[in-house]
Amino acid sequence: MPTSIPLTVRGCSSLFQRLGSIFDEYKGIPREANLLIYSSFFTWAAAGLLFISLQVFLVLEGISFATSSLILGTFGIVSASSTLLFGGLADRYGKKKFVVMGGVLGSLALAIFAVDSNISHLFGAAVLAGLSEAMYASSWSALLADKAGNLKRTSAFGLSFFVATIASALGGFSTSLLGLMKSLYQVDLVTGNRYLFVGVAAISLIGPMIVYLRVSESRLETSQQPGFHILPRQSRGVVFRYAAYGIVIALGAGMVIPLIPGWAFLKYGLANDVTGPIFGGINSLVMGFANLATPRIARRFGTVRTIVLTQGSSTLFLFSIPFSPNFASASSIYIVRSMLMMMSNPAQNSLLMGLVPTQERSVASAIVASLWRLPNSFSTGIGGYIMGLATSPSSIYLALPFLICTVLYLTAISYFWRTFKDVKLPEEQVLEPLAEVVPAATQGVST
Repeated sequence: MPTSIPLTVRGCSSLFQRLGSIFDEYKGIPREANLLIYSSFFTWAAAGLLFISLQVFLVLEGISFATSSLILGTFGIVSASSTLLFGGLADRYGKKKFVVMGGVLGSLALAIFAVDSNISHLFGAAVLAGLSEAMYASSWSALLADKAGNLKRTSAFGLSFFVATIASALGGFSTSLLGLMKSLYQVDLVTGNRYLFVGVAAISLIGPMIVYLRVSESRLETSQQPGFHILPRQSRGVVFRYAAYGIVIALGAGMVIPLIPGWAFLKYGLANDVTGPIFGGINSLVMGFANLATPRIARRFGTVRTIVLTQGSSTLFLFSIPFSPNFASASSIYIVRSMLMMMSNPAQNSLLMGLVPTQERSVASAIVASLWRLPNSFSTGIGGYIMGLATSPSSIYLALPFLICTVLYLTAISYFWRTFKDVKLPEEQVLEPLAEVVPAATQGVST
């Protein structure tokens, strides 16, 4: 017994040292990078509510599952078709402007979804949401890479995904208020969702305000490469090889991931007052904390291997979801799947930004986002149509999209490994990288 106590103490000490080493990765991130990361909390809280609740909310309003899937698809198609344009504009005229405008338009779209049930107006709100995502997606990652610098880029993206998933979790957990409103104030689910959407839309405006007031514009790329362009010149080969992998991943993801709340509604008859806190809340919390380990894993195994290992493991769990006997097991498997898949995201963003020159980062982000979003939106419509054919919870149509997704994921991951297995980021090619000089506007201490 006496010897077991020192062993326990040493075990606890080792655990805390490992946890401490994970958090050490996030020390020294420049001040403006931190401000950019924490401002995104408010934008992602709104996105978390939108992605988890919108389709179920529309169905509760009396809109068919197929039509609601088309609204989601419109959102994605508009985003995909305009991202390239905004990427070129951001590199030419400044990334900060488009981060701010994207945040504001997103808040407006969420408010319209809340107060208007006219079909044509809902499609209009989807267009606004698509423009918002296009502006944000083409500019935010590039601006963060500029502000973080090479040595802290992977850590900055890891922290940003942690903040994003925690914010999305709160957006998902906010749907638990629907039950309280119903029991305490007799507010029905449709009206409760309206109140929730309006409140979150107002709060989400804080994010673009912080960026507008506290983060400086990056202008280095404008002087280095004048003129408007929507295709990269120096990094075209890398970007299009990366985008080809992303297209196949996007086709697979679109078949299932945006439709998970709707799938649970068809499979188990559960609305977003039950599924929202799980898919948007608990799921996002788990993903957020898992993302904190990504920089350390990437440092140990390499960025490319980290992406392949996490995505490959995730695909095995995704395959088993439709064969789960009940919602508890299906949601648990989905959470593990999401945790593994999302752990690859900081590494993916860092890989792309590390391989692309500073002056082409917005364009590269725009191309990848556009060529991801378009097939994703296309396959979301197909997946929604297939699921809509189901006439019972045991229908094969509720499993078929998962099987198609699995095949596409495995194809994409195999291609990615063959293409990038020998690629190393600049900071991975030296044992002790020298401290780089970060522009004075981005200097600061991690907060």
